[in-house]
Amino acid sequence: MSDDTTPLTGCFARDDTRQVFRVGGAEATDFLQALITTNVETLAEDQTCAGALLTPQGRVLVDFMISRTEDGFLIECDAGRADELFTRLRRYRLRRPIELTRETELAVWVIWGIDSPPAGARRDTRHPDLGWRMIAAQDAFAQDTGVDIAPAAIENWHRLRIAAAVPQGPVDLVPERALMLEAGLDRLGALDFQKGCYVGQEVTARTHYRGLVKRRIAPFAVTGAGCAPGATITSDGKALGTVLSTVCGPEGGMCLAAMKLSDLHRLQDSGDAVDIDGATARLALPDWMLPLPSPARTDSA
Repeated sequence: MSDDTTPLTGCFARDDTRQVFRVGGAEATDFLQALITTNVETLAEDQTCAGALLTPQGRVLVDFMISRTEDGFLIECDAGRADELFTRLRRYRLRRPIELTRETELAVWVIWGIDSPPAGARRDTRHPDLGWRMIAAQDAFAQDTGVDIAPAAIENWHRLRIAAAVPQGPVDLVPERALMLEAGLDRLGALDFQKGCYVGQEVTARTHYRGLVKRRIAPFAVTGAGCAPGATITSDGKALGTVLSTVCGPEGGMCLAAMKLSDLHRLQDSGDAVDIDGATARLALPDWMLPLPSPARTDSA
């Protein structure tokens, strides 16, 4: 369904790393509103929004995208974390009239580079460059959709995602370790400080209002062949951070990396390059990340 070219028209790709399930029933909205970081009460039907289920300690357990339907909600997440999320929601359900259904016949499609997508697509609210997402049949694009789009490799979309500093999945948001604010998810629409209580809300709110964020996920442009997840970012022999998700290409690679805010400020001010497994990389902050938050008072780096 895809090739390695990116046409000048819009593009589409199927994301086979994602899995879909449905949350329905008379109390679906109230059920999710009390559990997840997303404000599902204000979620528009033409949008898909990021969110997460946290541990009671405020760490990301599973991140996902959620959209509203006529009879409930569709949630799509990394396939490797789908069982965990499904099991947790079923555990929280207790005896409430909530229906949880795996949608194994449906696939997640991403569409970008156009203003008017096919019917059924929803705007990805995290960043304008990410375009649209659509949950549809596995062969949804086998016939003409009436929209000027062409197949492309999913890696082309991930390059846009990484350049936009949008973390996604367990590589970027390490389960039971990642914090919403360190990933910038509060500014990407995945978190609403006004919605009321949810699992992990107290710790998340305290971190926000007390200015306790020490680290941040940020994108780097990498020369050469790129780099691999888990690689160490160094400067003058000092380890600064760890590479998360990556995408490579003949024109160079992009990666997301987690490091201290104090180090990001220094790299931004100096413009210095860093080293990743012998490759040169430079900080490439998108506009929405600027200005960087001040380092936490407890950050002595």
